[in-house]
Amino acid sequence: MAAASFLQARLEAERGKPQTSMDLLGNFHAIALALMEFDEIHLDDAGDISPMARAAELFQYSLDNFGEDPAVRERLSAAFRTLGQLDKSAEELFKVIKTLEEEKTVDDETMCMLYLDLGFLIDDIVPLPGAGYELLETAANYEEEDAPKVTFPHEEIVETVTGEEIKYQLKERTIPLSSFDCYRNAISLDPTSGMGHKKLADALAIIGKNEESCRAFDVAAQYLPDDICCATHLHFASMQNGGRAAKLAIPLKKDVKLGQTLDDISVESVHMDTRASLPSMAATFEKNGVIVFPGALSLDDVKVLSEKVDEIISSATATTDIAGCTVSDFTDETKASRRRIHKAFPVDNEQCTKTVSNLFGRLYPLLAIILQCNSSEEGIPLIGSGFMQTSPSAAGQVLHKDVHFLDLHEDFDEMPESWDCSRNGYPRCISIQVQLTDTTLGGKMGSLEVLPGSHRPDTGVSPAAIAKAVRDPSDSGSGVIPVNVVPGTVTIYSSRLWHRGGANESKKERQFCFFTATENQENAPPGLIHTMQMSDVGKWCISGSGLSKNKTSQ
Repeated sequence: MAAASFLQARLEAERGKPQTSMDLLGNFHAIALALMEFDEIHLDDAGDISPMARAAELFQYSLDNFGEDPAVRERLSAAFRTLGQLDKSAEELFKVIKTLEEEKTVDDETMCMLYLDLGFLIDDIVPLPGAGYELLETAANYEEEDAPKVTFPHEEIVETVTGEEIKYQLKERTIPLSSFDCYRNAISLDPTSGMGHKKLADALAIIGKNEESCRAFDVAAQYLPDDICCATHLHFASMQNGGRAAKLAIPLKKDVKLGQTLDDISVESVHMDTRASLPSMAATFEKNGVIVFPGALSLDDVKVLSEKVDEIISSATATTDIAGCTVSDFTDETKASRRRIHKAFPVDNEQCTKTVSNLFGRLYPLLAIILQCNSSEEGIPLIGSGFMQTSPSAAGQVLHKDVHFLDLHEDFDEMPESWDCSRNGYPRCISIQVQLTDTTLGGKMGSLEVLPGSHRPDTGVSPAAIAKAVRDPSDSGSGVIPVNVVPGTVTIYSSRLWHRGGANESKKERQFCFFTATENQENAPPGLIHTMQMSDVGKWCISGSGLSKNKTSQ
């Protein structure tokens, strides 16, 4: 920080000496880049500006005083993104794109990646329908041109000819762009961009264009043959579940209260194995969208899973499991990914398989109710198996939901008249989180935090309440509950429940495994990060006997 201030003063003093200034400027940029590598992005105890914010200031100073440089502006955009200033990040990235388009100095593949990056930002700034907390039942009749846009200011030189006189004027205009615009632009620049086709397919799935989405996923898979998301969507498309009868929402029990504390959403783990407790457990889940079973797994079982996680993280290559297969890494797709690890947890690995299978066998009676199985013999598709590690100094994530739209629900007071009560919401998807670290020892360790009742709008949790919680999840009046629990605790929550991973302010890593299951449905849940090994996609289901292979994969 001090070196940056010293060089900035030197640059001010020597701005009139181009050669000297350029030498200093190179060092100046190097220091700014080094600041971006600091783990801490927030204010320190002394209240000084954070290294990341200081880096942004340095890049801005360089642009203001030494002219346009797309590489410097792209770094400024990256700094703003890390600081959570997404609007500024998108505006700077847009300027980079326009400068490079005018200069024609980079290849189409690079421009493609820049447009993809801008599309990612726009998706975060103005999410597609169903990703936010607004009351939106369905994406039926939604078209690409209806997608929300971000408007960017742009200056351009306009040439006018009057007789023999040519005049040039600098004019300002605005350019509105949606994420669809960015993904389409990316594909037009590089038709072989698998990521471009994949992101377009994701967006099409969100707005309900399922046939177009499948075609786009099919193209994406040709260029991304190892992509789990593409494989999962194409697997669902091949299953042809469209003939299944549509389900109605499970009614809410009026005597079940909305959880305000961890105790309100917790059930003693002994009840997992008691069929007489199933109705009350299911009612607790329906109202809250989450249910917690403290210490459901033994410490021996926790050790088995923890050792496997540690092995994957600490192996020599950091990417291979005991079978020598590459372990899929999803860290880059994770919210607030800095100081987090997010990888697949291979399902088929002897002792771990036994441990997970025993857990699923115990949970199946409850899961069969939650996911509305037609019979006790129906298998529940397992579409995710992964783990995460949250290291010290990891920032808290924004409150979010993993899957777009709402769970199935009944009528409610504020329900728009246009909604059809026979098809309210979408088939359910759930996460099963197994805590491997004791987070009850005091302090914030990056625990799961949940907003009970935010998965379906008939629970009494309004869009305004969700918006308030999103703005400040740590506020005591937000309704958000930290799930600080002992190792072996199992938490089941709807993938449409608003939740987040909190900040880890301790000196210890937090680890957990998670598994994702869904109702048998026509399409893969839109918006989900499909965390799984490619070899496990479409292979497994949860049944009364535990973890089972699908008949089609045997």
